[in-house]
Amino acid sequence: MKSRGISAERIARRMLESRGFTIVATNYRITSKGEGIAEIDIVAEKNNETYAIEVKSGKASLTSLRQVYANARLAGYKPILICKKGDVATREAARKLGVELLEFSEYHLLLEPEELEAIVKKCMEEVVETYGLLPSSVIDDASLEILRALQGADDFAHAATILGVSEKELGHTLSKLTKRGVFPSRSLSFKDLKKYCASVLARHEMVTKLEKIERDVEEIKKKLKSR
Repeated sequence: MKSRGISAERIARRMLESRGFTIVATNYRITSKGEGIAEIDIVAEKNNETYAIEVKSGKASLTSLRQVYANARLAGYKPILICKKGDVATREAARKLGVELLEFSEYHLLLEPEELEAIVKKCMEEVVETYGLLPSSVIDDASLEILRALQGADDFAHAATILGVSEKELGHTLSKLTKRGVFPSRSLSFKDLKKYCASVLARHEMVTKLEKIERDVEEIKKKLKSR
């Protein structure tokens, strides 16, 4: 069920971007006096307005409407609910509450084949990024140093301090590494960038260990043959 929700949010982000929204944050926590009181699936901007967006992989309900309405009021944003479908009663409730209702089903029907292909491609790219599935050949020692700094930093400025460079220099380096395929070409929040770095580093460590095991096995085979 969790993976279904993650997939729905991934498609929702692409859906919003195709409608001219800019994704500002995902899983945005609303805090009061230092404590988290709510979480918004997606925060996005369009035409100088900020939106609190709740994503439901299934049908919309009055509960989900109340949730997105309350969260949006707490954050001071406009509410949007993206769902598989909404019945007549839910649509009427959304209208009265001022919640914009977007349905996955209607959206897909309005897409041109080229648009659908682009969305599928972006979703696949995001899956690859999430699990750090990069060719090991593109990751050298310099890249690893930057990945580790970004993973351990609180923000971009902190990462630059860890590396002993200016923010401008770090930005320039990241641009070059993006062209090499080390970093994704699409924009990421710093929180998502940290997650990406963690995934790449974890996979790199696993691949490095497997390669060492393979070398050790080959050495053992050679010694056994020489006896």
